[in-house]
Amino acid sequence: MKFKIILLLFFTSFINSIYSQSIFSALHIDSDLELRKNILVSEITTEITFFNQDNIERKKEITSLNSKNKIITELRYDSEDNLKERLTRIHDSTGTKSISRKIERWHPIIGYSSETAFYEYDEKGFLIKVIDKNQNNKIIRETTITNNEKGNPIELKLKTDSNVDFGIEIAEYDYLNNSVITKVFDKNGKIISTNNGKIDYSKKEENDVINEYGDMTKSEDYEYEFKYDKKGNWTTQVRYKIIGGKRIKNAEFRRKLKYRK
Repeated sequence: MKFKIILLLFFTSFINSIYSQSIFSALHIDSDLELRKNILVSEITTEITFFNQDNIERKKEITSLNSKNKIITELRYDSEDNLKERLTRIHDSTGTKSISRKIERWHPIIGYSSETAFYEYDEKGFLIKVIDKNQNNKIIRETTITNNEKGNPIELKLKTDSNVDFGIEIAEYDYLNNSVITKVFDKNGKIISTNNGKIDYSKKEENDVINEYGDMTKSEDYEYEFKYDKKGNWTTQVRYKIIGGKRIKNAEFRRKLKYRK
């Protein structure tokens, strides 16, 4: 049984690793955090509680930021305060564009593992390639990206060290409605998954309710409650899912922010 569990964990980790590069991840690679513009933060500690149907799940994240409010490191802890993941980003000279990202993981059975991604851009500054290497500096993945005239990815091809043909992923954009549809095709051209998302998550929908800080307090499916500090950044966010007209507490986020002087 233990052998089967190890195999399952390894397989799950492998599959997650294979699909870690996607059009959505490329589209939002350096998206802004939920912070007031022009107010510089050096560190954010976030305590997260998810209220699931069967249990309550708690996590903690400690995020360090550079002088452009972009992530330098992110430490991710489980409910027992054990470090599970560490994310490290290196930026270009502007401090705004990622040129590499390293993710380190600690698992009680598998142990330590890490992957480093290196980002390549064209002369317009559009992301065109991601090269992933394992902890032994071996290339395990190469992702090639084709962009439209706005610099948004419209096609993504994945190549792994096993030379397996995973097909392609494409994106169709509806800029008027701030939406994007992605489709993943297998090597035979068959659609194996379709996903909908937003192009820019900072933009609100027409029927969203926005408070005086510019944060959404109500959407079609969710309601939110906020508390703020003196600089206008939220310190508590409570999320409710609307089911049958009733508010069901879904998640709670508590933040402590350290500001740059």
